[in-house]
Amino acid sequence: MAGNVRQGSGPVNAPPKDLGGVCGMYWEGNPAYEVWRGTCTPQAQAGAGTVCPVCACAREREVAHCGVCSEFPCALLMKLAAETGPGDRRIDSATYRAEAGDDRWAEWAREREIWRGAFCPLLQRGYES
Repeated sequence: MAGNVRQGSGPVNAPPKDLGGVCGMYWEGNPAYEVWRGTCTPQAQAGAGTVCPVCACAREREVAHCGVCSEFPCALLMKLAAETGPGDRRIDSATYRAEAGDDRWAEWAREREIWRGAFCPLLQRGYES
């Protein structure tokens, strides 16, 4: 299922994995990301990986996402999860993404709306709506 991603002045089609954060979050359905598609993919393409330390780390380590990193789960990812609090699902999500692959993971994450309440450095808060 392709999403409508706004980059620059016009929309482009993007596959579901483009809505997947390297940290394990999947942002489709989150109202903030429906308006401002600041997910990891456009962030990395724009060279703005320093906005999110996890995105910058994955790019430096040359891994697609945290679940496939040899140091997973690391202190940096645990700290990001702690910003959300006890309901954060990004560690389990990143684990499942590594095991199931992008397509099955995206379907799983989309159905569960795992973004609810998750902290994102790009938004600087948890997002519930």
